[in-house]
Amino acid sequence: MTKLGIEAKHLEPTRTVFHGIVSGLSCSPIGRIRLDVLFGTSDHFRHEPIWFEVVDLSSAYHALLGRPALAKFMAIPHYAYLKMKIPGPKGLITIVGDYRKSLECAQAGAKLAESLVIAEERRQLDRIVALASEQPAVPASAKE
Repeated sequence: MTKLGIEAKHLEPTRTVFHGIVSGLSCSPIGRIRLDVLFGTSDHFRHEPIWFEVVDLSSAYHALLGRPALAKFMAIPHYAYLKMKIPGPKGLITIVGDYRKSLECAQAGAKLAESLVIAEERRQLDRIVALASEQPAVPASAKE
């Protein structure tokens, strides 16, 4: 948000909740914002306004385009080739991905997910230990 010059006051409320970003955890966005997204070159491009849910979450990605955004652009993604094609005013626009960057993002995302799961497991364990320490000790004669 900071790099784009967006402040919290520019965000609109949202009731969206993301599930499955990290196994077993959910995330609520801090708001949403509509931004113009542009694909192509200066002489051959397409742009559309797209709604983005803004989350305060560490991630290997800066933005994710979901099915609504891809449908709005009438995009055809090919994940194996890291390419996406969209119709433009002068014919097809091809967006090409970077295999190295894709691998780096996947590895960083896996490390982040693992650290978040470990942190959540630690919180749960701390909660169980705290509950156990609050329980009064049972005298040995009461156990028999």
